Amino acid sequence: MIIPGKLDQVIEIQSASLTGDGMGADTSSWAAVAGSPKRAEYIPVRGIERIEGSKLESVTLFKLRIRRFSTMSTKYRVVHSGSTYRITGIEDFHREMDMVLHCAEIL
Repeated sequence: MIIPGKLDQVIEIQSASLTGDGMGADTSSWAAVAGSPKRAEYIPVRGIERIEGSKLESVTLFKLRIRRFSTMSTKYRVVHSGSTYRITGIEDFHREMDMVLHCAEIL
């Protein structure tokens, strides 16, 4: 259940669109999804650090509870606090007015 006072994080949900560059190749650009929720509740899950190829990588995993948005897709991405995250899963509570996005940082 969504508690309006907990929607304290500003987010932007974006979708990709392909456009031709005039030279026969396509380029993708990201734009905000019209009508998508702009506020969310941040739910920390965990952070992962690993060494790969003698380089330390860290990945942030978290959930965002948002108001239900019927066209939500894992093809979208989320911008939160200046970082970009991919949506790895969606919990849609059809009887409720909210949904939870599982997010992972894009490295």
